[in-house]
Amino acid sequence: MNRLTYKIASLLLAAQVAAFADVSYVEEVVNSGVGSKKRGARRTIHQVHIKGARQRVSTDIETSKEMTRVLQNQGATLQGTKILLLDQNRLYDINRSTGTYRQQTLPATKRVAPASAGKPAASAASADPNREITVRTRVLQDTMRIAGVLCHRVAAEMTARHFKPGTQTVQRVNRYLYQAWMADAFPGYDDIVAFRGLQQVRTSLAPLLRGGLDQLADVVEDPERLETELENLRGFPMQSELKVFAKVGSAKERQLLRLSRRVLSLSHQSLPDSLFRPSRDLKSVK
Repeated sequence: MNRLTYKIASLLLAAQVAAFADVSYVEEVVNSGVGSKKRGARRTIHQVHIKGARQRVSTDIETSKEMTRVLQNQGATLQGTKILLLDQNRLYDINRSTGTYRQQTLPATKRVAPASAGKPAASAASADPNREITVRTRVLQDTMRIAGVLCHRVAAEMTARHFKPGTQTVQRVNRYLYQAWMADAFPGYDDIVAFRGLQQVRTSLAPLLRGGLDQLADVVEDPERLETELENLRGFPMQSELKVFAKVGSAKERQLLRLSRRVLSLSHQSLPDSLFRPSRDLKSVK
């Protein structure tokens, strides 16, 4: 994206965002844990607020004592809040357990090299001669109301077959099954979409939350391919479920992981500016 195009896109998106109202929602994410021992199982609550070019995400993680120690050793914050200010090029990372926060400048957007001959560049995963990846998607006709919002159901499946090097003998098969109830006609949807668009223009910082199809990027083997295939599944996921399966050799397929997400409440009303500033009671740390 050249400098002139970037400025025009920024101005258009900023004007669009300013015209919208504020939106808030609360979501629950349940991770079943991995394997028969359910290692890593946890329940997470996210409280999300969006006001124009600003976003606040508060996170609370409930898990076992053992997993709490593991997460803390990994540097995770079990009770935290992040305030993303696209209009000020700033991110506040708050640890509510310690009463402290860190401030950082947002990373610039990354330039993407154009694909040769008008074709998209192949990812490393899709170019692997010992791996075959297939994707199927469906938009279903059934509907359901979640938090008062009418949703339609979509499904996506990615299968990765791993071959014995240099042969067509299948050694392992990983399968990822995703289903979601999507909506795109509720008060606040345009605000969410506008904020996401503005963030893509302003910074390369990853989204503070993953809960839609983008959550697959953490576990699937060719997220770029999947993203291309899923472009027609438009909307905001009010409820979703991701299941990961594995089959080794002639053994029976087994489920490794189940990740479910549900929006518990949704509101569309004015939010105070003070919500997007760290409290004076917090201590700034480097």
